[in-house]
Amino acid sequence: MRASLRRMAIAAIAAIALLAPSGAALQTVSASAGIPAPDDYFGFHIGSDGNLATADKMLSYFQLIGKNSDEVDYAKLGDTTLGNPYYMLTISSKKNLRDLDRLLAINNRLADPRGLSQAQAQKLAAQGKPIYYIQAGIHANEVGNSQAMIEIAHRLATEKSAYIRHILDNAIILMVPTQNPDGLMLVNDYFKATAGTNYARTYPDLYQKYTGHDDNRDWFMFTQVESRLMVSIQNKYHPQAFQDAHQAGTGAPRMFTPPYLSPSDPNIDPITVQQTNALGMAMQRGMTAAGMKGVGWGMTYDYWTPSRQYQVYHGSVRMLTEAASVSNLAYPYTSTRPIGQQQADTNFIEPYDQNVWRLRQILDYTSQTFYSGVEALANDPYNWLYNFYRVGQKAVSRTDAYAYVIPANQRDPQAIHDVLGILRTGAVEIQRARTAFTAGGKEYPAGSYVIYLAQPYGAFAKTLLEVQHYPELLEYPGGPPQRPYDVTAQTLPMLLGFKADLVKDRFSVQATPVGQARPEPVTMPAAPGDDGAYAVGPESYGVFRFVSALQQQGVPTFRAAEKFTDDGRDFPAGTFVVPPTAQARQILQAQSQSTGIPVSAISKVPEISGTELKPGTRIGLLKPTNNIPAGWLMWMFDQYKVNYQTLKAQDYQGDLRSKYDTIVIPSEVSKNNIVNGLNAASYPPEWSWAFGVGEAGWNRLRDFVNDGGTLVTYGSATNTADQLLDLPIESVLPTSSSTFYSPGSLLSQRIDTGSPVGWGMDPENPVWFEGDDAFRVTDAGKYDVKVVSKYPESGSQLQSGWLIGGQYLNGAANAMTFNVGKGYVVTFGNQAGFRTWNRAEQKMIFNAMYHGPSEKLTADRFARLGG
Repeated sequence: MRASLRRMAIAAIAAIALLAPSGAALQTVSASAGIPAPDDYFGFHIGSDGNLATADKMLSYFQLIGKNSDEVDYAKLGDTTLGNPYYMLTISSKKNLRDLDRLLAINNRLADPRGLSQAQAQKLAAQGKPIYYIQAGIHANEVGNSQAMIEIAHRLATEKSAYIRHILDNAIILMVPTQNPDGLMLVNDYFKATAGTNYARTYPDLYQKYTGHDDNRDWFMFTQVESRLMVSIQNKYHPQAFQDAHQAGTGAPRMFTPPYLSPSDPNIDPITVQQTNALGMAMQRGMTAAGMKGVGWGMTYDYWTPSRQYQVYHGSVRMLTEAASVSNLAYPYTSTRPIGQQQADTNFIEPYDQNVWRLRQILDYTSQTFYSGVEALANDPYNWLYNFYRVGQKAVSRTDAYAYVIPANQRDPQAIHDVLGILRTGAVEIQRARTAFTAGGKEYPAGSYVIYLAQPYGAFAKTLLEVQHYPELLEYPGGPPQRPYDVTAQTLPMLLGFKADLVKDRFSVQATPVGQARPEPVTMPAAPGDDGAYAVGPESYGVFRFVSALQQQGVPTFRAAEKFTDDGRDFPAGTFVVPPTAQARQILQAQSQSTGIPVSAISKVPEISGTELKPGTRIGLLKPTNNIPAGWLMWMFDQYKVNYQTLKAQDYQGDLRSKYDTIVIPSEVSKNNIVNGLNAASYPPEWSWAFGVGEAGWNRLRDFVNDGGTLVTYGSATNTADQLLDLPIESVLPTSSSTFYSPGSLLSQRIDTGSPVGWGMDPENPVWFEGDDAFRVTDAGKYDVKVVSKYPESGSQLQSGWLIGGQYLNGAANAMTFNVGKGYVVTFGNQAGFRTWNRAEQKMIFNAMYHGPSEKLTADRFARLGG
């Protein structure tokens, strides 16, 4: 009874604290020695109009707190894409920090409860401390939430109130003040540098080198170093709650928290969903108790895609908090009337009744969500830890599906290497069969991979390997679709191009655990004779790593335009053929070992038509400022070491053909981006590369094609190519989303693998489609149009995700080639380069880039390898 009264007293103290503004609550003792108040350190009131702390000063302040507080540990975890420190604060009581290894061991044991009895789990839950992980600033132009971390860290490090003491005694806080340190530096430094000028205050380009605003869409492919660092925190500490602090538009609710809209991915444990709902409502209650109006839940955001919520498949609730933004990053947003929705509802209990919204309020609302969230864990540590165990126990004892099997000897070793790397990064256990075995009535060879689903993170593997069936949710019966927050499909076998079989019933196999994912072992063949050559099949998207390496060293590279046979082995059209020199062998061997893609030797180069890739093919990437698809393509080009440059406005002043062989225009690049670009009056001279090129520059892009250049476009940029060149195509899709809708899905495709653009493709490889377009050819004779891929003439177009009105795609063209003047144009109606996810399909972009400038060889010349 006495213990119960004590818990009630602590809860009462916490509730009182929530009634005061979070930054000022219960400051019984102000500052610890050596830790100045934020306003003193930064020289202005944090959150005041027009002021932002910069990255360098924030870093030094957090380091200072870590040095001078015995309840805060500062640690650098790694380096970012641009080489800035990525750091984290661990905050708790002195006792908990001294005991951190033991507390983490408890968390790790609860996360993987195999062999742990219920009684043992209950004992550990009573001994442990729940972990609350908060990160801010992943979207660097959402400046308020990272600024709030300054005050939160100071308060936790210095305040000696009963309220803060209760939190630190009963919870461990992991704080990443900026998940995107590069962006914080770019955005806040630019804001500071443009103060007192007539220039725009918002940084105009991608604030993460490659992904920009998509940097929180990378939590299952793990392409970026920041994503992998975030995952390393999750995998080491196993937090029970994760708060991802963001900002939304100026007209959004003053703060959004969960509960989310439907749907929830069925692979998220129901306990996790319910705990998310409960914690979100605690945040809502805390803001309302503190007098903060205009807050809402159950709006806009769903609980579906793993690309932005890795944590929920690893036992942690993900708390997305979205504060409304202000004007020009840090200036008040004003209106002639109260801001935002004024109709009260169950999920929007008190409308905001003011016509001004300030940066200071973003900090206060964000801070309140944090304190309400971490307080909920501190008030109920046992149940948070025991429910965490329950989620793990359900995962390791599941019986509805037994395993996924990834068969050995598939067509693309790079795809297998990539998926194994993704799963291992996600802490998924993988076994490799030592012998052949039977599962689900099917024979599998030795070397096949087995992912048992009864394991702690089997749900993560399952959601990535299975087909998605997104529910058909409409705004109202017969009305338009309820828009998913992001996309609806993430089926890795379709995106990367491999096979994975779900086996529901138990089977036996002798297998060995897979540690670090490594490429398949390969052996170089004996050197071919003088009449022979090395050959590399075109099936793998990783083969273009070979191309870049060969081109960098000036090794001639050829492609067979027809299928051929050598010593009883069949080679498809598009096979790469390389002269049998010692230099070529060295390059091919290195690339083969790093990718697992085999190299063959042919005894005689066949007498068939072929091509020779242009030596040092020069690729131009048309990247306006803040174009995310171009950023993703930059990342892929850099991984493959492609010889590319981004186009600058200055390039249009001369002959584009003298600089580039191929120009790639990704989705979301319009004529306006090119002609008008950035306004020179609004940005400093260093941004002149992105200023508009005018109609003269637009015409020079057309001249580039007519004079023999290759142009490759995808997604909405295909309409840009149509504007430029008057292509003989027209859309076949309805404009109403009630009639046709595909919000990020994988659709059926029929690909002509005899076309150079389709070389090496699975003829039925699905394609990515998100609000894209499909076409019919209006004049096949104009520009000698060839359809490379199209949607099936009839039948189901949907492979994974959600699609309304698929019949409108029947027989429609997707990828097409055109001979325009002396040039070569390849267009994709869909987003063939979407976030680098759909790598099997993206290979067609690489095919097109290199084929256009290549020299076409007769059979005689090809047999002599161009001689």
